Amino acid sequence: MKITKIDVFLINALAKDNPAWTPVGCRVYTDAGIYGDGEAALAYGFASNAAYGALIDLSKMIIGQDPLENEVLWENLYKGTFWAQNGGAVMFGAISALDVALWDIKAKFFNVPLYKLLGGKFRSSLRAYASQLQFGWCDKKLALSKPQEYYDVAKKAINEGYTAVKVDFFTFDEDGVG
Repeated sequence: MKITKIDVFLINALAKDNPAWTPVGCRVYTDAGIYGDGEAALAYGFASNAAYGALIDLSKMIIGQDPLENEVLWENLYKGTFWAQNGGAVMFGAISALDVALWDIKAKFFNVPLYKLLGGKFRSSLRAYASQLQFGWCDKKLALSKPQEYYDVAKKAINEGYTAVKVDFFTFDEDGVG
């Protein structure tokens, strides 16, 4: 099996309501028809364009390679460029996106849950929290800034079954300006 193509994309790249929130994703395709998805985890705080560019450059390094050799590919990505060896969020975010996509492919190829490949299941359940409530916790991004607004969205998340919430109170000032 070989990697044939990698799509790199900015999700919501043209969003006018919050240009500082732009997730970066990738999809790695193989000649076996299996694909894997990854995300660079640098969507917040204007790092997405840098991660997008790094991901495009790094993607070229693994086209034609065997996606099941993910540890070898990670090492090649790390040592194959001067900047990766110096670390940093942008390079490691881009490498991580590809690595996650490769693990996704591997789990699909062997038809097992990923946790089986990573050493076994440690928990039968995992607590999830409602995140980024300052954007309104709804279909449209809002700019929340008032205590009552935070209370209302936290209450909505709790009513949906969440037992914890995460809010970045510094995203917007008291007038809702970011």
